[in-house]
Amino acid sequence: MPSPPERAPGVAAALLLPLTDLVPAMAARCQMHPSIDRIGAELAGWTREMGLETPAQAGFERMAGRAFAESGTDAAFLFAKWLTWLFHFDDEWDEKPAGRAVEIVDVAFERLDLIARGSAPASSPVERAFEDLWKVTSARMGPRWRRRFLVGLAAQGAACRTEAENRCSGRVPSVAEYPALRRGTAGPYLFDLVEPCLGVEVPVELRETPTWQTLMDACNDVTAWCNDVASHHKERANGDVHNYVTVAAVAFGFSDGDAVTWVNDRIAARSKDLRTAARRLPGLFDQLGIPAGQARDLSRVACAFLAAPRAQLEWLLESSRYDVP
Repeated sequence: MPSPPERAPGVAAALLLPLTDLVPAMAARCQMHPSIDRIGAELAGWTREMGLETPAQAGFERMAGRAFAESGTDAAFLFAKWLTWLFHFDDEWDEKPAGRAVEIVDVAFERLDLIARGSAPASSPVERAFEDLWKVTSARMGPRWRRRFLVGLAAQGAACRTEAENRCSGRVPSVAEYPALRRGTAGPYLFDLVEPCLGVEVPVELRETPTWQTLMDACNDVTAWCNDVASHHKERANGDVHNYVTVAAVAFGFSDGDAVTWVNDRIAARSKDLRTAARRLPGLFDQLGIPAGQARDLSRVACAFLAAPRAQLEWLLESSRYDVP
């Protein structure tokens, strides 16, 4: 499967380009996984097998191929499959009437929880893809990680429920509440998935530290807010107010351009939090008595978080996902 040709960045995604000046780590191009063509071909085969309708130019494997450029092919492929599934699942709430129906949101997430626990069979392409991914992924990890994943899935369900309620009432989230809400709808478990992809489980004593939590939350925020900047024209056309650019424009009376600048500044500040947390890890490993070999493995997880913002930026710039006719 040949790599897609270079495309000029779409207007919306190009609004993120100032970040390459504001955030030095987002200026340098990512490496691409050497097996990206094979990963893309296998991903296309998997989506057909699951019955997911994925546009040829979606390019989810290219985001994964950049974030896991120095990891094994299996790591990038597994993450690419999860990204594909998550975007399909996310579209159920962002672009369809189901996103306004609290009862449908509740049932959808209850179904996924039951499937993960082996208490219900999958009955749709999205559910079958989730079931397939869960069997492969959960088998690599311990019970603590599996419980953590399900907690993250429930958190996404609660956030999507709040969005549905807002859509029904016409309410725009406040600037203060939006970051936590967006962190939930992005799928908190997405950032836990780095561990099974790399075959590393973060010990609870490290994961519960403020430093590691900041590492994960900041990566979530940066990537979610970048997505908001790239998608806000499309989401506004769809009548959806759950976008940081829209939230800022309503809260402060900004023009679109000023709202984008404001969000980009927030992204830059949160990117500093991400880098600061990563720099604290070596000392934290020593403080917790983590052996050198395990520390190296945990550092690989942290490096994936550090690579994610630039990997996503490049994907957004080349993707047609958020183009508005």
